[in-house]
Amino acid sequence: MEITNKLDNQAERKLPVKAHLLCGWPLVLMLVGGAIGGALGASAYGINVKIYKSNLSNIAKILLNLLTGLTAIILMLIAANLIRMYFL
Repeated sequence: MEITNKLDNQAERKLPVKAHLLCGWPLVLMLVGGAIGGALGASAYGINVKIYKSNLSNIAKILLNLLTGLTAIILMLIAANLIRMYFL
């Protein structure tokens, strides 16, 4: 029973504005990549919010935040190159 209570509490935990700003930096991809960048940025934001709500250390949260954003950037570059190769 305690495990479900911890998980419920984790989902209900509210993040401060600073954490939302740190989670949302991949949304800049929307300005560069349009719909593809927006989708990847939004998915990275959602993953980052879950990371910040976890019980990891602050250093691990920041490193995972950067890794998630960089992964979104790499995926956007791959998608852009594939679109350019096959459609343009």
